[in-house]
Amino acid sequence: MARVWPWISTIAVAGLVGILAIGPSIVARAADDPIAARKANRKEVGDLAKQIKAVVDAGGPASSIVAPARKIAALEGPFETLFPPGSDKGDTKALPAVWTDWNGFQADSKTLVTQANALADAAAAGKSPDEIKAAFGALGKACGGCHNTYRAK
Repeated sequence: MARVWPWISTIAVAGLVGILAIGPSIVARAADDPIAARKANRKEVGDLAKQIKAVVDAGGPASSIVAPARKIAALEGPFETLFPPGSDKGDTKALPAVWTDWNGFQADSKTLVTQANALADAAAAGKSPDEIKAAFGALGKACGGCHNTYRAK
């Protein structure tokens, strides 16, 4: 049991940090309706990605990309907690692969966190518009990779 406890503690702390990051409205929905919480989470991520895209397309200031990219990472961090057993039924586009390939799903989620943070880091460092565009492309690829495998069209 001693070997399991630190692992559980780490997950509990990560979950608490994630809950604090995603905000009370999503957390309230997650307890009652994880599907609604997932949809709210993805809507917010999509809205943030649109904000970033507008800046990238306009060649706007990189500094305005930092906060939305960090927020995407914060929203993605606890995203996998919104897929409890049994939440594969109902009005969801989540494919069975989420649960049958849980490790792959988690890995793809972590990739999205990494790419969102890389974009934020590039923007914070004042990288060139081409470098920012490439980092945004990598973020989009991470989003699409997960959608292609784990989300119905």
